Parts: sequence; C-alpha cells; structure tokens
Amino acid sequence: MTSSQISLRQRLFARCYPWLMARAERAGQSDIRRIQLSKARGKTLEIGAGNGFSIPYYTGQVDQLTLIEPNPHLRELLAGRVSDAALTDVVLADGDVHTLDYPDATFDTVTASLVLCSVSDPRQALAEIHRVLKPGGQFLFHEHVRGSGLRAVLQDLLTPLQRWIADGCHANRNFETLLSGSPLELDTLTHTRMPATVPTIVPLVVGTARRAAEPAGLLHCACSSSPTPRSQAG
Repeated sequence: MTSSQISLRQRLFARCYPWLMARAERAGQSDIRRIQLSKARGKTLEIGAGNGFSIPYYTGQVDQLTLIEPNPHLRELLAGRVSDAALTDVVLADGDVHTLDYPDATFDTVTASLVLCSVSDPRQALAEIHRVLKPGGQFLFHEHVRGSGLRAVLQDLLTPLQRWIADGCHANRNFETLLSGSPLELDTLTHTRMPATVPTIVPLVVGTARRAAEPAGLLHCACSSSPTPRSQAG
C-alpha cells in the first residue's frame, strides 16, 4: 500500500470516527471513560488519544498529561480539545506505541481507550507500556475484544474489511490473552458491553494492570553489598 493510500484511509477515518463514536459516548461510553480515567494520577501518558474523547475525564490528580496520536488528521482535531482542557500541563505529540520515545520508568499512569485493536504488534506495544511505567505504575484500559460463538465468527469474517475502513482495527483481537502474556500484572478486569450499534465491537473489557513494584529488599541488598569502611583507629 502506498503512502498516499494510507494517508487517504487516515483522513477518512478521522472524519468518520468522531461522528460514529459520539453516538456510543452519548449512550454510556462516556461514563466508562469517566469512571476509569478518574483513577489516573501523577505523570500520565495516553496512547492513541484519537480526537480527544477522554480529555474531559482526567482529574486534578494528574500532574502532567501527555497525549500521543499517530494519525495526523486526528491530531488536528485533538489540538482543539487540548486548548479547552481543564488541565494546564498537557503535551500533544506524534508517537508510536511500538517505540515510545520516553526513558524507562517515566510515567505513573498509562491509559488506552479502544486503541490496542489497531496496533500492528500488540505484544510489543504492551511491552513498551510496561517499560515506560514506573515500578508500581498503573495501566488503565478499556478495549473491545473478541467475542464468542456466532459473534466471534462474524468478527473473523469482517475483520479484513474493518481493518481497511477503521485504520487497522482488528475486531477479533484477543486482548485478554495478549495482556496475560505481557510483563504487566493484571489487577482488575470487568467484562461489559460497548453501547454501540456496530456488532463487531460490542464485547468490551475494562480494567487495570500495573508494572510490579521493586521488591522492598532490593534496595537493602544493594546497600548491604557495599564494602564496610575500615577503622581508622591506630
């Protein structure tokens, strides 16, 4: 696929996505975001911020919010939302979740809302999220997932089309299996339904994972391994 074809798909998706998802937001998706994102704290990174549906739901517990969005046409829409954000320290950037341009252990919180369905290598993306989280830092997610029975069959059949029209979205991606195989430790996971009319994206999971905290004894071991000073007494 040529770069011009990719750009056309991105432009069409940026036009359609806000309109399509606005219906789901009004039907209850915004409540899912509000409850989930109220847990964000400290230095926070949002992966694939889209057109900015999540921005109003970050609270004063967030010290700095960094938003990355690889689609340039969505970034244009996102810039308008950033200017209206209640938070004062908001950074908007291009970015690739497969190779995040941040040092290890940078963020207290990483969030993703309906994003990991569309990345090309979700295992690498989850590994990068783990890397940039501080020890004990939290990953807040809500993602549509593979269903079961006839819905799973429908998702398998329609995923090639959905990938083309929805900027790489895999309707049949098994996010739960990918998360359980990642370095992140799962804290909570709730199965629910997206209030959407598109049947391939109705099954939804909402939850929290984290990067494990450093063992309490690690610092003690490091300290005790230093050589004991010799007495200077004559």
